[in-house]
Amino acid sequence: MTVRDGNLELPFSEAILARTLITTGLPAQRALGLASQVRSTIESASPSAPVDVDVVRVETARVLATTGEHTVRRALQARWWLRTSRQPVVIVVGGASGVGKSTVSRQAARVLGIQVVMSTDMVRAVLRGTLHPELIPALSESSFSAQRMFRSNLEGDPLLVAFEQQASIVEQATMALARRALKEGLQLMINGVHVVPGLVRVPPDWPLFGYVLTVPDQPEHERRFTARESSTRGAEHYLARMRAIRQLDDYIVGHSRRVGIPVIESRTFDQTVNDLVGAIATDLEHRFGLDADAGKDPR
Repeated sequence: MTVRDGNLELPFSEAILARTLITTGLPAQRALGLASQVRSTIESASPSAPVDVDVVRVETARVLATTGEHTVRRALQARWWLRTSRQPVVIVVGGASGVGKSTVSRQAARVLGIQVVMSTDMVRAVLRGTLHPELIPALSESSFSAQRMFRSNLEGDPLLVAFEQQASIVEQATMALARRALKEGLQLMINGVHVVPGLVRVPPDWPLFGYVLTVPDQPEHERRFTARESSTRGAEHYLARMRAIRQLDDYIVGHSRRVGIPVIESRTFDQTVNDLVGAIATDLEHRFGLDADAGKDPR
């Protein structure tokens, strides 16, 4: 069977289709079985003529729908749309330290085919290297210890006020990067604790989508710090500050819910990735008119 993609004709590869399915979290054997089913169905309808790549996509979506793999279908639909439309988008994933922002957003980006992933920690590091601590003291500390450099006559909880000062500065710089990414036509995933809805104004016409992760159970939140393998700081550094970290988690989640930002409870890695990808697919469907029922048999 030959597949036509524009002016290019190539043999259909079950392995390539299966590899794409595997990126969404399907087990290898299951992915290979579904890829074989897609091939058999298309070959029975068009035994000799080349088939368009869109036919393969529609048939893959239909097979996934009929076999109950609706999450995978919607993930692939979003992936294919992002790839073919080349629509610039910025997806932002926030949350307190230890909720899984970095690992979850990296995997979600792989599922969706988004090539550029960055952290607001990198933005803060650049700002710290260019702005003197005396000018903006809050940038010199972590999100959960910003009050140690807090200097203000403002009323309120010192931790939250200092964190808002820090986050608003970092978020302004992050939004400048997002603006540049959209201008350059990039698809970008940003993660970081400094993403707090409402601290900076986002133009309503921007294709920017925000989400927040949370770990509702404190013992599980603590366990994640002890399970970290690549942290530059030991688990004790974070466990000693769990009260502040949980306070920031409550603040970010509460504020996000008030302004309508989706909050995803992170219980397991696979579940969180699936929930995030599903939320992104839903927002893309609503914003750009993707066909949520793609893959249904038109008969």
